[in-house]
Amino acid sequence: MSYTEQAALATDVSFQNRVRVAMITAAVDVMGESKGVMTDSVYNKRQSFAYQVLSNSGGFLDRFAWAVVANVAITGASVDGDIQFTVNSLWNDLSGVTITD
Repeated sequence: MSYTEQAALATDVSFQNRVRVAMITAAVDVMGESKGVMTDSVYNKRQSFAYQVLSNSGGFLDRFAWAVVANVAITGASVDGDIQFTVNSLWNDLSGVTITD
């Protein structure tokens, strides 16, 4: 997909609605995580971001939509599972987790 096509997809309301559902799904899953082997920093950032997304999903929708379309495998025809996988894979990056955490 060209950058022009990716930009059009990122701003498409139907696609954004699919991304919003994936964001909420991921946030609910993260809120239910146990700390396990995560460092305090990673766990706290993931939890805090999940709470923020659940409290104001619209405030993060553009960020997620643009990040999801940056994956060249994602198109308007992508199945929901591919969008969910992409959102899940972006969670640490968008929550501010770094390699030093």
